[in-house]
Amino acid sequence: MTVPATAGRRYTAPGGHDEMLDAEGGVRGAWTDIAALLESGRTGRLAADTRRLITEGGIGYHPPGSDTEQPWALDPLPLMLDAAEWAVLERGVAQRAELLDRLLSDLYGPRLTLRTGVLPVELVLGHEGYVRGWMRGAGTPPRRELFLAGADLARTPHGWHVVGDRVQSPSGAGYALANRRVAARVLAPVHRRSRIHRLGPFFDAVRSGLEELAPDSARIVLLTPGPQSETAFEQALLASTLGFPLVQGSELAVRDGRVWRRTLGRKEPVDVILRRVDAAWCDPLDLQAGSHLGVPGLLEAARLGTVTVVNGIGSGVAENPGLVPFLPALAEALLDEPLALPAAPTWWCGDPAGRSHVLAHLAEMLIKPIARSEGRSTVVGAELSAAERADLAARITAEPHAWAGQEHVVPSTVPVIGSDGSVDARPMSLRTFAVAEGGRFRVMSGGLAQAADEPARRLIRMGAGTVAKDVWVLGPVAVSTAPVLEIVREPADTLSPRVAADLFWLGRYAERAEDTARLLRAVADRWADFRTSPEDAGGRALEVLLRATSAVTATGPGFGGPDPGPELLALLTDRDRPGTLAHAVHRLVGAAQAVREQLSNDTWFVLGRLEEVLGGLASSAPEAADLSGALTRVLEGLLALSGIAAESLVRDTGWYLLDAGRRVERAQHVTALLAATLCDVPVPAADDLVLESVLITAESIITHRRRQRTGVDSVLELLLTDPANPRAVGHQLDRLRADTAAVPGPDGGVDAALETVERRLATIDPAELARRGPDGTRADLRAQLTGLSEDLWGFAEVLERGRFAPGLPPRPLGPLQAMG
Repeated sequence: MTVPATAGRRYTAPGGHDEMLDAEGGVRGAWTDIAALLESGRTGRLAADTRRLITEGGIGYHPPGSDTEQPWALDPLPLMLDAAEWAVLERGVAQRAELLDRLLSDLYGPRLTLRTGVLPVELVLGHEGYVRGWMRGAGTPPRRELFLAGADLARTPHGWHVVGDRVQSPSGAGYALANRRVAARVLAPVHRRSRIHRLGPFFDAVRSGLEELAPDSARIVLLTPGPQSETAFEQALLASTLGFPLVQGSELAVRDGRVWRRTLGRKEPVDVILRRVDAAWCDPLDLQAGSHLGVPGLLEAARLGTVTVVNGIGSGVAENPGLVPFLPALAEALLDEPLALPAAPTWWCGDPAGRSHVLAHLAEMLIKPIARSEGRSTVVGAELSAAERADLAARITAEPHAWAGQEHVVPSTVPVIGSDGSVDARPMSLRTFAVAEGGRFRVMSGGLAQAADEPARRLIRMGAGTVAKDVWVLGPVAVSTAPVLEIVREPADTLSPRVAADLFWLGRYAERAEDTARLLRAVADRWADFRTSPEDAGGRALEVLLRATSAVTATGPGFGGPDPGPELLALLTDRDRPGTLAHAVHRLVGAAQAVREQLSNDTWFVLGRLEEVLGGLASSAPEAADLSGALTRVLEGLLALSGIAAESLVRDTGWYLLDAGRRVERAQHVTALLAATLCDVPVPAADDLVLESVLITAESIITHRRRQRTGVDSVLELLLTDPANPRAVGHQLDRLRADTAAVPGPDGGVDAALETVERRLATIDPAELARRGPDGTRADLRAQLTGLSEDLWGFAEVLERGRFAPGLPPRPLGPLQAMG
């Protein structure tokens, strides 16, 4: 079978081992369906569908130093592995995880490997990842140091080799799950008829293994660095899949020698922490001073045995590439069996013979620091100039124990679909995962494959010039293709103050975006009607509405010049300008990312579409921009988001917080809209058009017409005091009363602040406030609206401060028990 890449060029392997084609150019058995798919010429469509599903699913990666998350790069073509070769890999990966766990238990216990000389002392004690405070005292029972282990593999013509270990806080398992969900949809026909091992059992084992660590209570949390973490998406996906809370360090505290989690109104004990914070940042008292990512006193609580931290805080030392030459001997010493899965040939420079070999072959090697840190990363010797190699050799000679050299193995290649639909061979690595459960390590039946984005790339790192691939392990029998696990929301009564605040602001930004979109659509429609019309009333009404838009959105200096088009476009698309629609949507997405584990996949489908519409509009020329059409599509998305909240979310604490945010924002918007349009000197012949636009913006025009009433007093009654109108301020206060009553925690003055707003609204007489004063303005109406706005702001501040004020920077809540 021949495999075309594009109409005029066929897929060929560049030499070495290719995963799809054998040495004669024939298609390997496991790849038959994929090769047939490539022959169909649908590669461009597959890539486009994959990108769409990635966007709709909100699957992202946060590059270091960036303030925004970028879409996850996924190639739709999976890596295909047959059951026989996978069985060999599975045994080797499980054995390697067991070996590293035994090694860590020894290094933080009796240290026999150091005492007997199996390992050089400086290789371990000179490693930044070796945490002396993690040592077990005499008589302390041994503990499992590794819970989740990752191993990066590369296949050469001579077989599979390990090229790196990930045991500090290994990432990628969640992305493997996300990859499967996308690939199963893009390649649905192939996926259905293929016999693919499921990923679900692995995540079941993760959950079960965590529960084994605290069998009597199993109060488990996943510790995250926060939404700015590179793999924030994955951490949220794992938390929702496993059903455990996702927490930041500020949400945990140590008191009386154990860890507690802050929740609304009380504290909950924590028994197990699955950490995704690097060890150095886990405890500012014992480790990196000044860290805001960890929990002060965490090491002490772990030493006392009141909390189990996995992976162990000292596990990073096992990522040391200098250990690789010693692993065969360690396998014999600790497991009494030979090492099953070889590593790429590696030499530790602390050994004179190893150092001589590395220095003599610098141009052919990957030079790795034994501990990854700022300013120290893997160096590709072949990419250095002669002067740079000389400088590197001097650094190695000056500090030999800190370096290791690894032979640059040429990895196998896989087919990858390019942006133009062509299919080319790219070098590939495979990250595998093993979890400790039931007394042994269970290996994920698949993993995270990563292919370079260009043929010449020598290092393959997640998120850095790579594209991910799903991994399909073909089994001997057909297996179910049902969804892996249902998303599980955190129990309502255990929301942390941080999550509560983020949900509240998620509701506020959702409503702010919707209200802004409605206002801008009403103004854009009036502009389309009257910008070229000789009708004076329409032009004057448009002037009032443009001034009101600047006032309501607080986006001064406002509309200048005869053409409001550019400013209207900016109010839709300028993400960096507070008050614009794009800014509100950007903040909405940010709030959603902060509580991603609380939200359904449908939410991300909506949010992805919103950003896509506004992004497309921003790239349009002002004269060609379809403002009204774009605003309609944005409103459709925001209404879908509102529908998800109204019809798909359980009425728990999170829902009431979302709703409270919406109610505060809607009341503020209506108040600001009325103040900006109804209080100034009348504009002859334009007042009726302005009133109509206000009612359209507040989505109350039909109700007003049906009541067959006219005049400003009827508008004020409908939008301020009518409790039956879902857009009226009075209705918002009724909902806020119910919402705040359902949120646990101390009152903190919330009831009193809400009563202040209710009392002011009760004094409003629409007929009286509709009257104009001698100067033609409605000064009394403006004063009441200003006071109402201030009262609403005051209530929102009291609500945040009183019910779910975020925790202070991490600090111990009480004295720690003395060290044993």
